[in-house]
Amino acid sequence: MTTNQQQLKPGTRIEFYGTAAMGGFAAVPPEQATIARPRAESLPLPSSGWHVVKFASGGKLCAHESRFRVIDNRA
Repeated sequence: MTTNQQQLKPGTRIEFYGTAAMGGFAAVPPEQATIARPRAESLPLPSSGWHVVKFASGGKLCAHESRFRVIDNRA
């Protein structure tokens, strides 16, 4: 089952894809986050497939599901 077919609920753990080193830029390692509940200031989301994610540092980001994979969907 791909990410597009799953219902991603708040609390679902995800991992962003890393990026390989290229052109003098350092590699970016994969980073884990969780799906957050969208607040009024983040609505409306751009279109289907977009989710508000929350990092361990407390930062939030609106990201498309093509940029991450689901680690644990038991939320």
